[in-house]
Amino acid sequence: MLKRMKDIPFSITQKISEEDSIVWLKESNKYIILDSNILELIKKKSALSSKEFLTLITESLNVGIRVAKRINKEISELMLETKQAELKSKTKDPIIVKSCEIIQYYTFNDKAIKICFDSIETKSLIHQKHNHLAKENMNKYDVQYKIFNSKGKLYIFKNNQIVGSWNKSTQLNEFQGKFSMEILCSFYNKKEHDWMGVFHASTISKNNHSIMFTGDSGNGKSTAVSILMANGFNVIADDFTPILRSDFKTYCLPTAISIKEKSFHLIEQLHINLINSNEYYISEQKGNVKYLPPISKETSANCSTVVWVKFSEGTESTMKKISSQNALKKFLPDTWISNKEVNAKAFLKWIKKINFYELNYSDNNKLISIINSYF
Repeated sequence: MLKRMKDIPFSITQKISEEDSIVWLKESNKYIILDSNILELIKKKSALSSKEFLTLITESLNVGIRVAKRINKEISELMLETKQAELKSKTKDPIIVKSCEIIQYYTFNDKAIKICFDSIETKSLIHQKHNHLAKENMNKYDVQYKIFNSKGKLYIFKNNQIVGSWNKSTQLNEFQGKFSMEILCSFYNKKEHDWMGVFHASTISKNNHSIMFTGDSGNGKSTAVSILMANGFNVIADDFTPILRSDFKTYCLPTAISIKEKSFHLIEQLHINLINSNEYYISEQKGNVKYLPPISKETSANCSTVVWVKFSEGTESTMKKISSQNALKKFLPDTWISNKEVNAKAFLKWIKKINFYELNYSDNNKLISIINSYF
């Protein structure tokens, strides 16, 4: 059951275990997991003096005054954060829209978009993962974007209206994420708030059922998805999995799968078209990658399974169920949920229906066998 917390404005709570609840903080659009004892303290804080509240902490939690003061400080900071507006007015420099004469078209799901870039360098920031969707010289298109770099900021305009700007040096991931959301909305004719959320996950499907693979970068999500694609599974998404609020289904975002250099040889044996693909240097951490076009006969699928995946050389391949509170502690930091209350409620409703697992694998055949057993 969802409950509002009076002392934290516009927050909603839901129990996920006997000890823990997940809390949505509207102003910052954050989700946190709190112990039930801390929740009870927060509810009582505003009615008590500082001295009374410290006494309550020491008695309720059976801790000393030093620990009580630390807990009081953390609770006070949390409550202050939620009462401050997240969006602050900023002084904006005048925007000079640059000439964008490099034109590229992309198509998917019977939709076409036109993108005008100011330079080859700017185009390279998004084209590599979308090259397999590219078309030349289309007379008709549904949406037009302009993307350009001005004074170190990357701008996106949609149909001549600004979408936003991002610092190229420090906000490149945010820029690419926003672009992915934009084309997702364009391909499915949706608004951003129609999507319950987007998850840092690679997702496969079969027979209208999908499994979402999440995990730290470099843990083998994309490699696992590529292996499964070679064995008859559809690829719904790589790294950016959207869920629509109206039906709780995962939807296909057909960006190419990023294959890191250490996996080139393995994946090239399964997908020979990767052999002659270009390599692209991403960063010191990620090194070189190749992009593998996804294969999917399904554009959407139900999802009741989320798997935290990790490739560990030489370990036994196993998939074990884990508690929702442990899963969410791993899952939430890289999750984007729309800041609309209706989406927050939908997310909290959705996670109650999800089965969370932890997958450790080192044997590709066992990986295929394990995943097949869940379909």
